[in-house]
Amino acid sequence: MSTEEKQDTELESTEERRNAEPETDEHHNVVNAPDKPEPTEKPEVTDEHKEKAKEMAKDNNDDRPTISMPGTDGAVSGTAVNDWVDDDGNPKFSEESGKKDES
Repeated sequence: MSTEEKQDTELESTEERRNAEPETDEHHNVVNAPDKPEPTEKPEVTDEHKEKAKEMAKDNNDDRPTISMPGTDGAVSGTAVNDWVDDDGNPKFSEESGKKDES
């Protein structure tokens, strides 16, 4: 690509950028705003959609208790922490718990 072709390409892209922005006056008020697009149509909700939503909601079991991770003064807590802590309240995935399993 020659230097002249590069300059032409740069001028075209600069012009495209200028056209992408709305024109404004000296007080930065938009002079010629583009028309607003038409709103999209809402999808029709079927019984199949409702059944699928009910099935997905079953996976969100909120009956689990909220606990805190030991040694964090409550900074790490929530229902997901239950998966990280064993029945005795010790972290399942710590280096120490790995050593206990090896012995």
